[in-house]
Amino acid sequence: MKKILKLIRITLIIYSLIFIIKQDKTAIFMCLVTLLLLYLSNILQKKLKYSDALSLLIYLFIISGIILGNIYSFFTKVWYFDIILHVLSSFIIGALSIYVLKYLTPKINKKLLIVFAFIFCMAIASLWEIGEFTIDRIFSQDMQKDTVLTEITSTMFSNDNNTPSTRIITNVKVNNTDFMKKYGGYIDIGLYDTIEDMICALIGAILFIIAISINKKKYT
Repeated sequence: MKKILKLIRITLIIYSLIFIIKQDKTAIFMCLVTLLLLYLSNILQKKLKYSDALSLLIYLFIISGIILGNIYSFFTKVWYFDIILHVLSSFIIGALSIYVLKYLTPKINKKLLIVFAFIFCMAIASLWEIGEFTIDRIFSQDMQKDTVLTEITSTMFSNDNNTPSTRIITNVKVNNTDFMKKYGGYIDIGLYDTIEDMICALIGAILFIIAISINKKKYT
């Protein structure tokens, strides 16, 4: 397993050299960030003493998110790519939570481990979404991808401002741009993306809990 991890690092270094020759500054930066994160994951592994198998999973997640997602635009080319990564990230965080708990306390109660793993997964997912929102607002980015809506349900549409009412969107204009004609509806400015990411984190956490629940090994 260690040979595989070393091979991945060497391959990434070669990749970086190729991009340096091509003078692709964005790709060079992405590769350097990836190498840095892989290095930090190695430090974390030595500190928490988790398995090489988990380390490989972390390697694949980092490379997929940065190299495939950004350099090769998998986030836009493959619609389910972001979903897979969010579920995988939550699974990885759940696994890391075991080693964090081990590091903090020598004896682990199985029920406590499951509760801690679940809370840890959802907490990290929440912090990530807050981070995306903050970056979008401060630096005018678009990490929280938008969703086109064709209908909206709101209490604001009712006479008493209390009863939910649904409106089909037939006409939307912003700054003289016909959104209905150009995009097919109203843009929700990231709300659906955030909630979908949190649901993916929830699925990943549940899958991890199921995995450790059916594992016959002792959780210590």
